[in-house]
Amino acid sequence: MDLRKSHIEEIDPRREWRKVELSDGESVTIRPGQVVMTRIYERFRIPDNYAGKIEGRSSYARIGLAIHCTGDFINPGWHGYMPLQLFNASPFPIKVLPFLPICQLMLIPISSEPEKTYGDDELASKYVNDDGGPSYWWRDRSVQALHAKLGKANVPIGIQKEVVDLVKFEDAEMLGRFEGYVGRKRASQVDNADTILEEFSISEGRRKWLDRAAGFPFLVALALSIGLLTIPYEAWHWLVWIVTAISSAGAFYAVERRDGEYLDRRTLAALRAKNRQRPVD
Repeated sequence: MDLRKSHIEEIDPRREWRKVELSDGESVTIRPGQVVMTRIYERFRIPDNYAGKIEGRSSYARIGLAIHCTGDFINPGWHGYMPLQLFNASPFPIKVLPFLPICQLMLIPISSEPEKTYGDDELASKYVNDDGGPSYWWRDRSVQALHAKLGKANVPIGIQKEVVDLVKFEDAEMLGRFEGYVGRKRASQVDNADTILEEFSISEGRRKWLDRAAGFPFLVALALSIGLLTIPYEAWHWLVWIVTAISSAGAFYAVERRDGEYLDRRTLAALRAKNRQRPVD
């Protein structure tokens, strides 16, 4: 994860997360060194004249279970399901059950009620009506200011959403390539979704050709190697055999990529045609 710039996660931050809802009696196992995003069972609101703080309990700390990763402070006016990050710092797996009282809430009175509470439009709060889900780090004003300073502003989110809505990106590798492509683009370089799709399809077409052709040098070298068996041995025969061995990696890669998906121009045209035929709600 590159915190200098944001990618497709802005459109669907949950796509790489797997949600698990536990019933009473079920459990989730947290492996050593693993962190699991969870949330407090109760939904609550912090009064405007208080701040809140979540603290773990000593009994769980003593077995190596950390309850949060620095995110323990709760602003006045915040409401929702408080997220927890359960981190297993022990050398052993830990099973966690629903409804365990693993943390405690502190309410801290403040000297005066703030002019603006959490969720005010001017504050650009990231977790209004929080459901305890994944991070929205890219919404932070300091991160946005850093992006602008570094000149690493990504393609506008609206344009990215148009692309994702059309393509769907069921193939994870293709999505990864698109993320990398978008990450190298600045907002000023792209006017609309069609432009970025056309440019990406060109790069996909080149990649498809190169992936398909990766095994050709091996076939040539293999044919030469077999042919050399019919003539007297000379020292340069080793060179052909070495090239054959090296190029076999490309052949293996070509076989692995044979069934891969690419958003080349033909595929893009088919997607657009299919999209036009879709019934309108």
